[in-house]
Amino acid sequence: MHRTFETTTERRQRVLNGAWEFLTDPENEGYEADYHESFPAEEADRLSVPSSWNAHTEYADYVGPAWYRRTFETDEESLLFTFHGIARDATVYLDGEEVASHEGSYTPFTALARHLDAGEHELVVRADNTRGEATLPHDDADWFPHGGIHREVVVETVPDVYVRDLAVEYDLYGDEATVRAEVTLHNVGARPAEPDLTVSVGDASVTDSVTVDGMDAATATLGLDIEDVDRWSPDDPTLYDVTARLHGEQAEEREGDAFADDLRDRIGFRTVSTAGREILINGEPVDIAGVNRHEDHPEWGSAQPLRIQERDLDIVQRAGCDAVRCSHYPNHPRFLDLCDEEGLLVIEEIPMWQVDESTMVSSQERAQRTLVEMIERDRHHPSIFAWSLSNECANEHPTVVDGTRQLKWAADGVDDSRLITAASNTDFEGGTDGVFDVCDFLSVNAYWGWYRDGDWDEFLDGIAEEYGEKPIVVTEFGAGAVPGERTHEGRKWSESYQADLLADCVDLFRERDDVAGFTVWQFCDTLTDPEAAMTRPRTHNNKGIVDEYRRPKEAYRVLRDRLADD
Repeated sequence: MHRTFETTTERRQRVLNGAWEFLTDPENEGYEADYHESFPAEEADRLSVPSSWNAHTEYADYVGPAWYRRTFETDEESLLFTFHGIARDATVYLDGEEVASHEGSYTPFTALARHLDAGEHELVVRADNTRGEATLPHDDADWFPHGGIHREVVVETVPDVYVRDLAVEYDLYGDEATVRAEVTLHNVGARPAEPDLTVSVGDASVTDSVTVDGMDAATATLGLDIEDVDRWSPDDPTLYDVTARLHGEQAEEREGDAFADDLRDRIGFRTVSTAGREILINGEPVDIAGVNRHEDHPEWGSAQPLRIQERDLDIVQRAGCDAVRCSHYPNHPRFLDLCDEEGLLVIEEIPMWQVDESTMVSSQERAQRTLVEMIERDRHHPSIFAWSLSNECANEHPTVVDGTRQLKWAADGVDDSRLITAASNTDFEGGTDGVFDVCDFLSVNAYWGWYRDGDWDEFLDGIAEEYGEKPIVVTEFGAGAVPGERTHEGRKWSESYQADLLADCVDLFRERDDVAGFTVWQFCDTLTDPEAAMTRPRTHNNKGIVDEYRRPKEAYRVLRDRLADD
């Protein structure tokens, strides 16, 4: 499934994994040819879902629109479809009618099919991984534009009144917590309903009745107190089940006397704050030592199964790391579940990558929508301690600063319990960053010793002096190393050069009181755009401490040795 735990006990839930009919559409003829109504199955291939179509040899370099089709059987019922990730833009058709559309590869969207007839139904999806100036990410982004249905398609049966959303907030007072659960119910029937809603957190629960008009939604906020709270921390990652459950009488025209529905998630009780140069979890300083992680694999592309996610996390932990920066987009929610369970700290980011003034204007609305979708999806993950608004944008320009400030306001409006940051290379490029004013800690990207020579101490002294007493996290640093390159020891692109550079950087960062931590660029070698082959050996970003197959380089062993005593 799409999570490491069951998200419902009442709904019949299935995943539309497996072979779908698939057809590329390089001339964009599918709309006029009505593929959504009369899919040309005789011309189609069969492709597995979830997957990146670029992970299949015959479509390795394909960028553009493509179409998917499959059928499914159902009884007479209402179905809720959740598409957990389609790269990049998607339109969904059910029995020839458009039921949903979405922009962006990494956040989910839903479609509700009300009171379907029993029998066979057809689902058609159009996906397009084309990038442009206004897309997120834009067309110059330095990671491969994987295309397709690359995350799960989950189908759930829902009653006429069901739980559409669950959002939990809390305040901590010592070992006690005051919890507020905001639950949204949706009534797809014509008659009003007044079900009983129960919210439970661990062993505590509260019940109230909620009135929902026909063909409408209603939101109720229920509160409860939790005693003897076990806090989530990296050393003791305690998690609590949270469930919103409802029971009610079925409308007269529907079969059955009563209905029930539930939606389940998990939370961890903890506080996140800063004090001077330190980042605090539960009031205690944490030293961040982590990696940047793209979702990329030579066999799976961006559609990684659970075993790959588990292996990645194990490799990260065996290196002695305690943090992951999800670069440069929301990672799969199942990977975040694993981080919750293992006590890793996470910075999660939206794909606002190297945006300039004009791109900020054209992509502002998309960025805000993606940010809100990310936070609404992931707000219950205790491992996430910070939302990152952007990466290496033109932060010296007022238009970009203003746009980023609006993103911060949007984030705070959904969740103000986490830190806000934005990764910047402005100072590395010789400028002054205007976005750092809205950040709770400074995320600094710099590649001294790789792209240019420079003095790390002098550079960090300048950052600390320029931007006041905020924590500094070096979110990107490193060097490229072609796997196995040892013919020129100590030269760029060799494994030894990368290992020596990382060793020097990590030692320096850990000696400085004003550096709260670091995340190495990057975890594994990743595929880049084919057009970057002249500057990216093997058409990869080779800065991984392991290669694309997760085989360790010298840098991995050096990092592990440096962090072994922590």
